[in-house]
Amino acid sequence: MKSAIALVDRMNQWIFNIIALILGFTALLTLYQVFARYILKSPLVWSEELVRYLMIWIVFLGAALALRKGLLISVEIVQQIVPKTARKIMEIITVIVNVILLIILTKYGFGIMENLANQTTGAMDIPVAWTYAAIPVGSIIALLNSVVVFIEIFTKKEEENHGGDLIL
Repeated sequence: MKSAIALVDRMNQWIFNIIALILGFTALLTLYQVFARYILKSPLVWSEELVRYLMIWIVFLGAALALRKGLLISVEIVQQIVPKTARKIMEIITVIVNVILLIILTKYGFGIMENLANQTTGAMDIPVAWTYAAIPVGSIIALLNSVVVFIEIFTKKEEENHGGDLIL
């Protein structure tokens, strides 16, 4: 189990680095677009479209990574007031609901891609499906991370128990 978790964590590190590169590129491209529009008086036609599509990819990939780190928005006060066993049950239910929603999102993401397979973007003339591929790709990565979170919910208890036994 630990090797599978380590593999997903390595994949997440690569994805994080890719997100950082894409975000840096979009920032530079946006700055150049402003420069070209207001200083050179010759705006780039395609840059706004590319930045928009890259931001979509950043959001879906970033959400998948945030799920793994527990950084998505949540109501933590409820978890803090309930007993430990109820907290664990709530965590399990949350992961199961996430998995169900991610499976639905993946299914419909592929459906959207299929429906838009023959459509191209206005300025760059690339397939629209490439942009919408962020939905199933991000969802699949989030599914992998959900499985890891699910595994950690159960192994965390075992490690806490074993760790407590070793200390005593």
